[in-house]
Amino acid sequence: MKINKQTKISALIKENTEAIELIASVNSYFNQLRNPFIRKILASRITVGDVARIGKYDINILLKNLADIGFEIETIPVLKEEKNEISQNSAILEAINSSKFTTLDVRPALAKGEDPFKNIMDALKTLQEGYALEVINTFEPTPLIKIVNSKGYVSMVETKNNVVFTYFLKVAETEEMQPVDTSIFKISYDEFEEKKADCKKEINEIDVRNLEMPLPMLTILQELEKLKENEALYVHHKKIPQYLLPELKERKFKTWITEIDNENVKLLIHK
Repeated sequence: MKINKQTKISALIKENTEAIELIASVNSYFNQLRNPFIRKILASRITVGDVARIGKYDINILLKNLADIGFEIETIPVLKEEKNEISQNSAILEAINSSKFTTLDVRPALAKGEDPFKNIMDALKTLQEGYALEVINTFEPTPLIKIVNSKGYVSMVETKNNVVFTYFLKVAETEEMQPVDTSIFKISYDEFEEKKADCKKEINEIDVRNLEMPLPMLTILQELEKLKENEALYVHHKKIPQYLLPELKERKFKTWITEIDNENVKLLIHK
């Protein structure tokens, strides 16, 4: 199998299961790939290049190691976007080296089952010009990065000893960043039940209430990738998934939410 840094880890594992242990050896963060359930979700969303970046590992050594277990390496030209990323990382590193950054550790909020989205948005709003925001987390917040980058910020991710440091630095003026307006998705329980009964689609039901972050979000995205036109996804959740809503809106999914109580939220999602 020919591979490059854009090859998905799921494709590597499908071709050769030895790739699991090889990727896990890059950084302890990827020990999660040994868990079949997490592997099913995580491996389809990260590439060889992502592994090298997150694990702070030389991409050429990683590719060589993959070649040693039977993969054929193909070279691809450096894209303009990659050159821009190097430049953006330099700007963030300059701010860090100059101690021009503030830190927000969201791990305590996550440990309590709280969503730190609003706290991060508020911290970005009050960030001094030329300063970076360092968000300390236990996983790479991919949807958050996508949202913040669309608002004129650049980002960089580093992983050290299973702790993920995500940095944001503003480089362009855009409209003021606002928290996701959940009211456009929320309806009463009776209205929700009517939507569910009238959607005329086969209902796929999942319960993510007992999963640790970021598995609820990753599980929902995984299920949506498999969702057919004649199917709808019915989700039992503990809270409104703030990170997920912009992604659903961008992908043009119809989404309805009803809150039963503080620990019981239902979502209905379909095209």
